[in-house]
Amino acid sequence: MKTTVKAAAGALVVGAMLFGVSAGAQAATITKDQRASLLWMVAEEKLAHDVYTTLGDIYGVRQFDNIAASEATHTDAVRVLLDTYGIKDPTVGDAVGEFDNAVMQKMYDDLVEQGSKSLSDAAEVGVAIEEIDIKDLRDGLDANTPADVRRVYESLLKGSQNHLVAFERLLARA
Repeated sequence: MKTTVKAAAGALVVGAMLFGVSAGAQAATITKDQRASLLWMVAEEKLAHDVYTTLGDIYGVRQFDNIAASEATHTDAVRVLLDTYGIKDPTVGDAVGEFDNAVMQKMYDDLVEQGSKSLSDAAEVGVAIEEIDIKDLRDGLDANTPADVRRVYESLLKGSQNHLVAFERLLARA
């Protein structure tokens, strides 16, 4: 148990360093919309992780496992921002496939159901998730976005663009 907690804490610190944020750092004030964006984004990154983990278990395809691991890092980076801004993380303690947000729960259930039909459908689910993630990240960036949030969102955006390409390739081969 202690090893797991230490490993998780270490991953959080590494993720924060990669994304240029630090837990507990003094942060600028954020708007209500920016707060809502961070809350949505942590749930959306968890959604991606959980869907890819579940589909990876079904198909044993490396793209799902690799991208699920990346999504866990993305989730950790957003969690650092939540901590920085004193926002309670609604995803803490939720198991894979479990969401407190009813919209996210329905999305997870629907996406897993769709992706469970075939590998081609699973790849389409990956494409759809990344396209939605890209849109939401772009929507979360505006002229008033604090620098730390901007750095994380821009980094997540690059990751999602790479994930989209990987799922498009998988779809072409499926």
